[in-house]
Amino acid sequence: MTTENGAATEIKILAAGANFSKYGSMTGQGLTGYFGDLPEGTTVSVHNMHPGEACIVGPELVDSGRYHMALTSPSWLVETARAGRGTNGFGERPLRLMAIGVFPHFDQFAFAVRKDLGISSIRQIKEQKIPLRISTAPTHLRHPTGWVLDIVLAEYGMSIEEIESWGGSVVFGDRQPNLMERVPEGRLDRVSGMRSGALNAVFDEALMTRPWKDIADTVDLTFLPIDEDVLDRMERKHGIRRAIMPKNSLRGVDADVPTVDFSGHILFCREDLPDEIAYATIRGIDQQKRQIESIFLPEQGLTGPVDLSQMWKDTYVPLHPGAEKYYRDRGYM
Repeated sequence: MTTENGAATEIKILAAGANFSKYGSMTGQGLTGYFGDLPEGTTVSVHNMHPGEACIVGPELVDSGRYHMALTSPSWLVETARAGRGTNGFGERPLRLMAIGVFPHFDQFAFAVRKDLGISSIRQIKEQKIPLRISTAPTHLRHPTGWVLDIVLAEYGMSIEEIESWGGSVVFGDRQPNLMERVPEGRLDRVSGMRSGALNAVFDEALMTRPWKDIADTVDLTFLPIDEDVLDRMERKHGIRRAIMPKNSLRGVDADVPTVDFSGHILFCREDLPDEIAYATIRGIDQQKRQIESIFLPEQGLTGPVDLSQMWKDTYVPLHPGAEKYYRDRGYM
């Protein structure tokens, strides 16, 4: 970050994982490349760690000053952290966070089970103590999916550990989070597991990715809705936003399915980030928007064009004034 006298320093961005690293690297290029306008000698470092954990701990690390900016998903997760409405170890105290912008990422959480199980509701799993063999994302606080899954199951009076006590299993080592990634050799992947019956449920997000399509196209699935009273309580208590999985979005989604929203790849910062840094960050993204689009393949994380007339919307938390100034100066707002 620049000092008061305009001297150069390092800007640190937490951008962990295949998708966020792309945004982070191109944002850094925009800030410090040939057309950047920060003080000479300014550098940008883009940091990686366990991607799921980064989404959960990123708000705290930005609030503490370890990083100047970070990316997470879904976007409402930052609102929960800012308001201190979290639980189970995430976002339990208010944090000083603001938005810089949101990259397009349309996504929902899905509770999908093999149709031959005869399950029609999440409540039925608890009532009948069904020993599901579930594939999911890293559990508990190792991924936003794990955190949300804990809360949803708790609202129905059960837990991952209880499902395991019935003889079921909850695994994430079979997950293929990205089109180009494969699970390590010798380990069963999610698609093969669902096709063979070794697995019989997937509770996860990232519906735009290839593994979800491969499963839905070859396995008859039932997509279970989250009950309206459960969605109401989760939003009221924790800011967990509801969404609709649209009819026909995957084979087997025969009607709109009420569920949890997982949309948005949000770039956020602490409230006291200097205006000129926030302004320059959006300016850099504006310069690099076509390059950002070009490095995402179909069925990866980016689900639309990098359109700055849309990036300031649906942030759930206030825009940083420096970012807002750029949007207004260039006619995007």
